[in-house]
Amino acid sequence: MICRHYQNGQQLDVAGLNVVTVLVDRSETQLTEVGWNCWRKGLEGPPHSHEAKEQIFHVTDGEGIIVVGPARYAVKPGSLIYVPPMVVHQTIVTGDAPLGYILFNAFLDDSKEGHASFAEHIANVKQVRRQQAESQQSAVAGAEVRAVFDRPGKWVADIHAGRLFDFGSNTTRLILERNEAVRAEVTLVSWPKGSKGAVVSHPEKEQTFFVLAGHGTVTIGDETRPVTVGDVVFVPWKAPHTTEAGDETLTYLCLNTHVIETKEKTFEQMYNRVAPGRIARWKSGDATAGK
Repeated sequence: MICRHYQNGQQLDVAGLNVVTVLVDRSETQLTEVGWNCWRKGLEGPPHSHEAKEQIFHVTDGEGIIVVGPARYAVKPGSLIYVPPMVVHQTIVTGDAPLGYILFNAFLDDSKEGHASFAEHIANVKQVRRQQAESQQSAVAGAEVRAVFDRPGKWVADIHAGRLFDFGSNTTRLILERNEAVRAEVTLVSWPKGSKGAVVSHPEKEQTFFVLAGHGTVTIGDETRPVTVGDVVFVPWKAPHTTEAGDETLTYLCLNTHVIETKEKTFEQMYNRVAPGRIARWKSGDATAGK
């Protein structure tokens, strides 16, 4: 079971520009990768794009500007940014401290950019990133070829303002809709104190939880681990799992990667299909895993 604090992991230096702490490696998943990306103070980072993945940034520390295509978004702790594939983007640190964010990668296919691990990927691109930062141009020798992609990015200043869905044991706010992305989806999940959910298993997606408030436990298969603020938990594809809050509300960002094509095009359509059965299992105490 992968469960660790977001500042604890293998650290990868990217040519002196930023340091990525590996939290969930691509070698451990179907189509997901997660790290904590910390950019040094005063940096205008490399403009670049990714052909084979989309990204979500959730800012934990510092202030800056995230450029996504033609848009410039001012960010601070709590901000969330969606970066579509193939779109040139850039991180600029404007505050008096480094800028850090949870970096969530959702790969478009199982080739995962042709690199077996996060470390291998960084080793292959770090000198290109240095050239991009120094020139402030994305088009340098060895860079990913930029294709045309018209999906817009998204900036979310308040992740607590999304539409609310009630699953009985917990509530979920929709932050990034599945039809706004390719494989990704983001929600904010809150569990009232003492609440324990029904056991669920997702046949279409793997998940990453980033704990923002409270404490409790997460059970995946036969393993249960305590979780608290700053912890990252990875739920493998199809794995049965459940969450239980402690003596205060437990809230986490839920980052979904759709491994296969979804039946529904919106979160609401999925909710209407699965919520009645999930709520019924929760009310009855049925421990059988379901959707």
